[in-house]
Amino acid sequence: MIRLNVWSADLFDALERRSTENAMAQIGIFAFIVLGTMATNMGHLIVRRHLQLDWRRWLTAHVVGSWMNDARHYQAGLIPGDHANPDGRIAEDIRVMTEAAVDLASTLVYCVLLLVTFVGILWSLSGSIRVVGIDLPGHLVFLAFIYSGVGAVVAFILGRPLVTATDVRQTKEADFRYSLVRARENSETIALARAEPAERGRLGIGFETIALAWRDQSKGLSRLIAFSSGYVALAAVFPILVGTPRFLEGALTLGRLMQSAQAFQQVTAALSWPVDNLPRIAEWRASVERVLALQEAVQVVTLEAARTGETAINLDRAAGAWLGVADLWVAEPDGTAMLSDLTLRVEPGEHVLVDGDPEAAAALFRVLAGIWPWGYGRVDLPADAAMVATGRHLFLPEGTLRNILALPERDADAGDADIVEVLTLVGLEGLTDRLDNSLDWAGALNGAEIQRLAFARLLLRKPDWVVLGDATDALDPASAETLLRLIATLLPQAGVVVIGHHPGSTETFHRRLTLERSTGGEVLLHEIYARRQAALTARRRPLKVVDWLRRGYPPEGPSTTHG
Repeated sequence: MIRLNVWSADLFDALERRSTENAMAQIGIFAFIVLGTMATNMGHLIVRRHLQLDWRRWLTAHVVGSWMNDARHYQAGLIPGDHANPDGRIAEDIRVMTEAAVDLASTLVYCVLLLVTFVGILWSLSGSIRVVGIDLPGHLVFLAFIYSGVGAVVAFILGRPLVTATDVRQTKEADFRYSLVRARENSETIALARAEPAERGRLGIGFETIALAWRDQSKGLSRLIAFSSGYVALAAVFPILVGTPRFLEGALTLGRLMQSAQAFQQVTAALSWPVDNLPRIAEWRASVERVLALQEAVQVVTLEAARTGETAINLDRAAGAWLGVADLWVAEPDGTAMLSDLTLRVEPGEHVLVDGDPEAAAALFRVLAGIWPWGYGRVDLPADAAMVATGRHLFLPEGTLRNILALPERDADAGDADIVEVLTLVGLEGLTDRLDNSLDWAGALNGAEIQRLAFARLLLRKPDWVVLGDATDALDPASAETLLRLIATLLPQAGVVVIGHHPGSTETFHRRLTLERSTGGEVLLHEIYARRQAALTARRRPLKVVDWLRRGYPPEGPSTTHG
């Protein structure tokens, strides 16, 4: 840019002198300037995109690693806060925040370089003018700062609602994507209920919230773009108008006039970085806050799961001769009581049925599965490899049936004869010739077949302890009874705890425990309860400027995207 600025002065001076030789020489120089610009921009693009992808890869791995770890993805969804739609935050917001950050940083560095270099050039070209009897050197530099300062103030005022509007729009976009995913996952139930009209209406309403957010964002962008267009157009002419009197007096050559105009443009362009990038800054800021909100939720549940002592659920995974709980109190995610003062001990080979209140039973199952951190008491569990916890819904990733049966050891390879035998025993002999078929098994099997498949996996893994939570509720009583007897026959030393609804007979169980849910809203975990209450109130951001930007203007009319 410096060489182009010098070239501009030399060219116009040559034109002013009508020197064909010098003009032709400047054309040749310009060709080299163009080639250098092309090479530089291409190299900059390659480096920038490489940096963006590597940063996004690292940040995605970091966020997914903390989110998809030790049930944090499940626990984070149970606490209040602005961290819904983690898929959109990880896939889209991380992309936006990394790409925009690199773009903004590179353009900011470039603008700083322009400012440092062209302020000196503009100062030398400005000369000195007399204002009210005072000689004022470098007047074009002062005018450039004043021009850019006024432009920045006006642009910030006009673009003030953009951060809020952009944040709202991204949230509505994520909500709409979630609604579409939910409709796809529930397509069968929607079809059976003939609920397509209602679902179309719900999706239409969801899209209209995007339209309202788009409208509000468009208002801010239109005001900002209208001003920016005039600002840029005037910046090209303003220094020429200011310098014209000195040119007419002969104090400036045509080349120096054009060079000073170009230098003025470069200085104002550098100083106008906030004006030019305010929409991108708004988008970047909103994405950063959405990713930080998700990460904060994961950190909260990680901190709560790491509690120890008298006010925590203490999991003892030392290899012991029993499975059970002692003086266990289970809380809701908000810290209030759900299950109180429970003691249970299961010996090897013993089958115990725990039923009663569905929510209390579900909470106990999650505690024994090691994914529920809210409460306090002692829980004695065997090592992970010795125990299998299976709930109502079996996780069925896309892949071959052989790999699904081997989960969580994806590389485990049970013999075909063992797999065929187990599938036949649980009533899935029709799947024995599809072991290496790769498809969406969650959609291909019905609820009863999926629960039979869960028992097939249990029999192949041969655990010492089995914890079942509503794992037979989709089966008929005879099938549920048959599957439990299979475990008793083939895994006689395994301790089995069936928690929740069991449609079969209770005669095969050695003991039965009926749970009652605590009522009255007693607060068990005061620190967690206080944290939940604080999460429900709006928090003040530490940066006052960001607070000012996010407040925005009151809406001009009724709008569901404000308030």
